Order: sequence, then C-alpha cells, then structure tokens
Amino acid sequence: MTIRHAAKSDYVYTPAGTDITIRWRAMGWIPPSESPEYQQKWKFYQELPMRKLDDNAKKEYEAVMRKAKVARIK
Repeated sequence: MTIRHAAKSDYVYTPAGTDITIRWRAMGWIPPSESPEYQQKWKFYQELPMRKLDDNAKKEYEAVMRKAKVARIK
C-alpha cells in the first residue's frame, strides 16, 4: 500500500506559507492570546511582583517596565 492510499480522506493540502490558523479558527480554535482564561491567568502572574509595593514603588516599577518595552496585559 502506498502513502497516497493510506492518507485520510479529510486531509487538505496546505501549501507552504499558508496561514493555517485561518482553518483552525474555522474549526473553533481560539489562540491563547485571545482567550479570556489565559488573559486572566497572565494578568494575575504579571501583577504578582506589585502586590507588596507601595504606590511610589508601583509607579517606578511600571516606568521600568515601560522603558524596557515589556508588554503587559491590562
């Protein structure tokens, strides 16, 4: 039996350079960057260092993060 005969009938050829996420989204996939659950999770972990800081220290921390161009989830 050749590979051609063993291929699944639902296989769709996708040429190189094709954005496969378009097909995945059509099938119901949500990227983690757009998932509310993941956004809440990462926001929680990003805020951990700031929990024990006073107001001035929080402002300084945010300034350092902005200067370093660290993306933060709002």
